[in-house]
Amino acid sequence: MTKDTLTRWSLGDFYDDAAVVVSELVTNAIRYGLCPTAHDPLRLVLARYESQLVCMVTDPTDTAPKMQDPDWVAETGRGLHIIEAISRAWGWTPLLGGGKAVWASFSII
Repeated sequence: MTKDTLTRWSLGDFYDDAAVVVSELVTNAIRYGLCPTAHDPLRLVLARYESQLVCMVTDPTDTAPKMQDPDWVAETGRGLHIIEAISRAWGWTPLLGGGKAVWASFSII
């Protein structure tokens, strides 16, 4: 979906970085954002504005994402560091009715 959307928007040059960010956002949402009682699924949203591309994933929990100090031999704990390194900015916001959206943006001009 990400590749098709970026190609349609003539933003194919951003695919490699966007794919890594989307993968990390979705992985974090699956790992930390799903709960057994949640009825709302995860959602991936890609938005193009005049000067930026935003990749966002929503999940049903209110827990804020938190950067970890990764153990250099561990296979986990680097996702938000990777997102921060690749994107222009990232953050999160609570959603009305519960849940949150975690996003990362890229400058496209």
